[in-house]
Amino acid sequence: MNAMLKRITCISILSRFLTSQIRPKLCIDCKFYTKPFFANSEFGKCTLFPKEKVNDYFWVNGKNDNNTEYKYCSTLRSCDSMCGKEGKLYEKRV
Repeated sequence: MNAMLKRITCISILSRFLTSQIRPKLCIDCKFYTKPFFANSEFGKCTLFPKEKVNDYFWVNGKNDNNTEYKYCSTLRSCDSMCGKEGKLYEKRV
């Protein structure tokens, strides 16, 4: 009975250790994630991938648009050439 208790304890400790080590790399926990001001976190963007500016001249008021736009995290995680499903460029937020 004592040996069985030791095995159960060992398995319990090992499973807790493994589950704490194998966590998915969520964009919301990444230091490059930026939460949108007016939207839910699902529409977060990644500061590693700025969008190319097609025209920085705003045709309504004639002012230059100097705001940097970024690509959506969901798009970047679906492309293997960027961050991909495994989160290749993920860095934990501190």
